[in-house]
Amino acid sequence: MASTTSGVAVDHHLGPHLVSATRHGVRSCGHAETRPTDVGPVIAQVRALHEALRARPHLSPEPATNELFERLVSLAVDPAAAREADAVLRDPAVDRLLPSLRRLCAEGEFELERSWARRIAEHPDPRAELTRFPYHRNYGDLTRLEHHTVAGLTPHPVRRVLFIGSGPLPLTSLLLAERHGCEVDNLDREPDAVRLGADLAAALGCGALRFRVGDVLDERDGYDWASYDLVYLAALAGLDPDAKDRLLDHLGRHLRPGTLVLARSAHSLRGLLYPVLDPDDLPGLRTLAVVHPYTDVVNSVVVAEVPERKGRRADAVPGRSGGAG
Repeated sequence: MASTTSGVAVDHHLGPHLVSATRHGVRSCGHAETRPTDVGPVIAQVRALHEALRARPHLSPEPATNELFERLVSLAVDPAAAREADAVLRDPAVDRLLPSLRRLCAEGEFELERSWARRIAEHPDPRAELTRFPYHRNYGDLTRLEHHTVAGLTPHPVRRVLFIGSGPLPLTSLLLAERHGCEVDNLDREPDAVRLGADLAAALGCGALRFRVGDVLDERDGYDWASYDLVYLAALAGLDPDAKDRLLDHLGRHLRPGTLVLARSAHSLRGLLYPVLDPDDLPGLRTLAVVHPYTDVVNSVVVAEVPERKGRRADAVPGRSGGAG
């Protein structure tokens, strides 16, 4: 998924001025000016790839599984196929399989990261091995895009970051720490992901990362919400619209006003791989900018802020009883 072209569409939100999509639907970029064509071949590819991935005995990295995911990603970023994204994603058969397809993608991504986290941490030269990770350049391109988007929205430097859903291979957190001087608290519900992430950071000698097992929705677990400048929400944190809404609403209620939230999303046929956020309907947050790469970088970027609320002082932030990470 390494980026090979330079097209990026940026939508700076000054208010809800776009027509909202159906709440539980996939919102694509659309190509209404394009002459209608037969979308049958694209739909057939999506259905065939879904069935082939479901039939795999496991989704750990191996040549046959890797080939299926590579074909799916190639289809998702194919400009020709994307011209018919609306019609493809509205197709009843595709709509029915989307939740299952995204779960398969999430499982495959987790297994890929877990395999590489072990491989890198155990290698005599972990730095060199890290650069061999297939999507190392992709993460670098995406993180750079995110950093500059955030930098253009705030006059204050971003120092402390909470990453929700950091996974076994916290490459974004490593890049934020080493290239941009951030301290990053990494949170994941999977103990194995947290252990592997901590082992990887130790092998690379990165002391700016901290790790903890937990669910950000757990009210019993204390988080120092007021200490964060930026909160990342991974694309795979909350795979269905209701779960994503609960996470966003929770952040909007607990973070101090002015805190930025960066949520990874997707657009067009990339919505086959990841959940799609409606930037005009983020519960508890005000959208500031949306960035849609038209490169081989798959994820879109939505940056929002926690607004001031009546009757709530900026220093009256719930959940300040304990430290994160």
